[in-house]
Amino acid sequence: MKPALWPILTGFSLWALAFIGLYALQYLGCYLGWDPALHRLALIAGYILAILLLLGELAIRLRLMRQGNSRATLDRIGLGTSIAALLATAITLAPALFVSACL
Repeated sequence: MKPALWPILTGFSLWALAFIGLYALQYLGCYLGWDPALHRLALIAGYILAILLLLGELAIRLRLMRQGNSRATLDRIGLGTSIAALLATAITLAPALFVSACL
């Protein structure tokens, strides 16, 4: 993999990890029979952590763009994919906040 492609891949790579992690946490809580209040709290904490990770990645991406690299077009594309990944994280992980954890 070329190192120049990482600005494009990092946002959705973090999204994928957050998606897998949060829904694995949901499964484990149901499988192990956690207290529903504790399970919901763990899911909310996982959601907030995922959003903070993506916001941190977006802040790093903005700081790198402001430093002015020779890869301006690639950095703009990376910024766009990071914003899209943040929005995708907020939307796809939101059901874990209010839908019944164990059906």
